[in-house]
Amino acid sequence: MSKADEVIETIDDGDFSNVDRLIQESLSEDDDQTQFSLAETLMSRGLSVQAKTIYDHLLTIYPNEGQILSRLAEIAVSDGDSNQALDYISNITPDSPAYAENLLVSADIYQSQALYEVSEQKLLTGIREFPDEEVFKFALAEVYFDENKFSKALTYYNMLLDMGIKNYSGISITLRKASSLAGDGQYEEAISEYEKLNALELNEDAQFQLGFLYNQVKNYNKSIQILEKLLSTNRDYPTVYPILAEDYLNIKKTSDAFKYAQLGLNINELDERLYQIAFEAGQVEDASAAIKIIEKGIKKAENPLPLIIKLSDYYITKGQFKANLDLLQGQDISNNPKLVWNLAKSQFETDDIDHAQENILVVLDDFKDNLDYLSDLIEILRSTGNNAVLKPAVQMYLKQDPDNEDMQSLWDQLTEN
Repeated sequence: MSKADEVIETIDDGDFSNVDRLIQESLSEDDDQTQFSLAETLMSRGLSVQAKTIYDHLLTIYPNEGQILSRLAEIAVSDGDSNQALDYISNITPDSPAYAENLLVSADIYQSQALYEVSEQKLLTGIREFPDEEVFKFALAEVYFDENKFSKALTYYNMLLDMGIKNYSGISITLRKASSLAGDGQYEEAISEYEKLNALELNEDAQFQLGFLYNQVKNYNKSIQILEKLLSTNRDYPTVYPILAEDYLNIKKTSDAFKYAQLGLNINELDERLYQIAFEAGQVEDASAAIKIIEKGIKKAENPLPLIIKLSDYYITKGQFKANLDLLQGQDISNNPKLVWNLAKSQFETDDIDHAQENILVVLDDFKDNLDYLSDLIEILRSTGNNAVLKPAVQMYLKQDPDNEDMQSLWDQLTEN
């Protein structure tokens, strides 16, 4: 029995206490091929530290052997030492039997370093030099997929499917194609591919993507069917809730939209979109509860500004101007023209005329083409008697709506004086 056999036998027995000693004896007594076979066996079992000891020894005897260099590069990659891995690979020449593996390992290293163009060139070389090796096509498709270059990824996924390869290294090529089509904005085509997936391939993430795609093509009922089925097996899938709530909102089933938005917020209370949907749907179902929800969102959300705008607009629409002033008090709204407009309108309606004029004029350039804004501006200016600004404001209004009789009458009054 060779020392290499003793190493494997000892490992099989679960006794690792003598492994390192037996490996050293193998290096002294076994022939080089036996040692290499031992290293390969150890690598296959995940014992890369012990395998490296043998490869390092063999490299001193065969410093240009591509297979040894390639294995050492793999170990260096797994240890996070990319520079060392590249040093090993740089010694593998194109005429080496390990050159194909060299290209793959180096491409993987460069991809891990986000050097996608270099990785791409390595794989393109592999496709050119080894046209019958589908691994290069798959690896290049994966590089493009990781880079979100979905149209390029599709080219190579389609090549693999044309070759009859539907799975590679445990990855569904059909699923990858479906995801790439979705990423490329080809929603209908992506749906068609997702529908081809078998039960095993259509995992939770794939189900979510399919439901999302149906939402995107406005087939809300189909989206609801898929996403509710997903929730029946996993109610803690957080990204389902905004899509499902939005689906129900779009088909005017506000009670269901309100329900799913609240359920989603129980899982993720930082989801700004859920607060918006809950507020929009809740206005029909329970306005006071909806207001409490969005007020909580304003406190919790990382970016509460969209929620503040939505609640402020609601208060303006409902004529609750004091509530809007309370909402905006202490808020930095200087960079949001809509909120400044809302503030001015609320100040005017609560008899703070001077501040109303000051604020509404601040956002004139932002809303000079908006008739609702111009109407509010004109009303405020008439109250302050600021005819110097009122006349051009009426002119701007009539330029957009020349047939408005009330504005034309006002213009006639202003020009008579």
